[in-house]
Amino acid sequence: MDPRGGITQIELEYMVHDEDAEPIALPLPLLEKITNYFSHELIIGRGGFAVVYKVSRVLLLLQAVLDNGIVTVKRLFDTHMHEEQFQGEVECLMKVKHKNIVRFLGYCADTQGNISDYKGKMVMADVQQRLLCFEYLPKGSLDGYITDSPGELNWRKRYDIIKGICEGLNYPHQNNILHLDLTPGNILLDEDMMPKITDFGLSRCFEEDQTGVITKNVAGTRGYLAPECYNKEIVLAHKFDLYSLGVIMIEILTGKKGCQVTIENVLQIWNNTVLDALQWDQIRVCAKIGMECTEVDPAKRPASMKHIMDWLAEIECSTHVIPAGGTRELLLVHPSALCFPFEPNKAITCPLQLTNNTDKHVAFRLMDNSMESSFLRLPLYDVMPPNTPYTLIVTTQEKEDLPRKYIIDVILQSATLILGDDDHINTFRSQPDKFFQETGNDIQVVKRKALYTLTHIATSFSKPILSTVKVHVYIEMHLSCLDTNRAKQWIIIGDENGHVGFWDYPTQKKWMRLKSQRVVLRALDSLNGSNGLLLGQKMGISMCTAMKQEFRRSRV
Repeated sequence: MDPRGGITQIELEYMVHDEDAEPIALPLPLLEKITNYFSHELIIGRGGFAVVYKVSRVLLLLQAVLDNGIVTVKRLFDTHMHEEQFQGEVECLMKVKHKNIVRFLGYCADTQGNISDYKGKMVMADVQQRLLCFEYLPKGSLDGYITDSPGELNWRKRYDIIKGICEGLNYPHQNNILHLDLTPGNILLDEDMMPKITDFGLSRCFEEDQTGVITKNVAGTRGYLAPECYNKEIVLAHKFDLYSLGVIMIEILTGKKGCQVTIENVLQIWNNTVLDALQWDQIRVCAKIGMECTEVDPAKRPASMKHIMDWLAEIECSTHVIPAGGTRELLLVHPSALCFPFEPNKAITCPLQLTNNTDKHVAFRLMDNSMESSFLRLPLYDVMPPNTPYTLIVTTQEKEDLPRKYIIDVILQSATLILGDDDHINTFRSQPDKFFQETGNDIQVVKRKALYTLTHIATSFSKPILSTVKVHVYIEMHLSCLDTNRAKQWIIIGDENGHVGFWDYPTQKKWMRLKSQRVVLRALDSLNGSNGLLLGQKMGISMCTAMKQEFRRSRV
């Protein structure tokens, strides 16, 4: 913490990547600094009462713009007039924390006295600054992606967006919060096109036993406001948001704004698109939900968001939907972030726990997702047998100083390995990059953060991760070779450190490991029908015969 009060810039940077971090008060000097004193060049949007800035934060000591995260800062105008609205927005934001709601990082409510001349007299006037800080979503708002052509955004993505919006709206409704300004412009998209609801400036929080609020006027966006908002006496209730949701769903289905539809009209729009039976059912259900939500009579709209969520869940359960991405999960991955307590000139390790719950062998590759040089010793490759827990030890390079880029994205790619297909296996053992490129849509991709943590900054990243399964340590392991021996029913794996591992295929267990006398193992081949193993090494070729005796001497 800054001894002058509030958090420092580097602490804010860690907050951006810490999903468990709670919103806190932010000092005005920090927000002024990271926005370059509210520079016009950083403005990315304006509203009726606010202006929004995109901010690349700076490292406290270097005073230089880095790539360790971006936030948006919302600055309110006329704060004397809208103080109640600001407090209401903060109150609602503190209560909503969901993957489909833009993360709220903190707020600033600063008031300072400023002496100025007023009608010939020097008076002390209060100067108020009211600001909100959020995560930054790189893809912008949904309204930039709704087009007339279904090809611009395929149905799979559109359905995922619809479902994400529904989940994001269901959460505040469960907590007695109405959004009251749900529009495509208030739905932002992350780099994976996941939708997140933003702008709770008009939202209302209810008491637990309260079902609605009577008011005489309501602000919002024309075209998305429920018809009852034009009545003399307005009852704000959950079905107010459902109307806005229905309008958005119809726009996503049709690519057009403000059109009246039938289910047949919607199906006709998608008639020239190749879709399977499940996707046609999804379109029918979403069209029906959208039409019911936009009923003029609130009583004819769905009973609640839970009713809509149950409707979507029912169609997915009945058809066994495969998750977006094209394949079921091959590997379960824990934790959500790889954390390395920084120590100068030391290699730091962190376990990455993987679980293969399939009945197939799975090849994987862990690599840095950025284009810059990584502080980790990557990439790492290996093969996981079926139904096996596995802990991969990831290691940093030795660094004298904290590197410029100390928070990075890493990705774990995994794909099923086809045993018996020599070309498939040879490609993975000799050209893993080509292997994953050729596998295409059948690859599972899991993203994780990797970061150095500092002892004086406490975050949820600092919690120790304990390994409960056998640890496989590969400090700078590069898989060099992979082969099968059909006669012995072995799977044989070699790496550049000269280690050779033998897996018994019928039992799916590793039963032997040896170390080649030469340091760098380049290739290996098992001699089917004999007890021979051919090793291709940096210094030449050697052959192991009388393998049982050799193994007995070399087992490690």
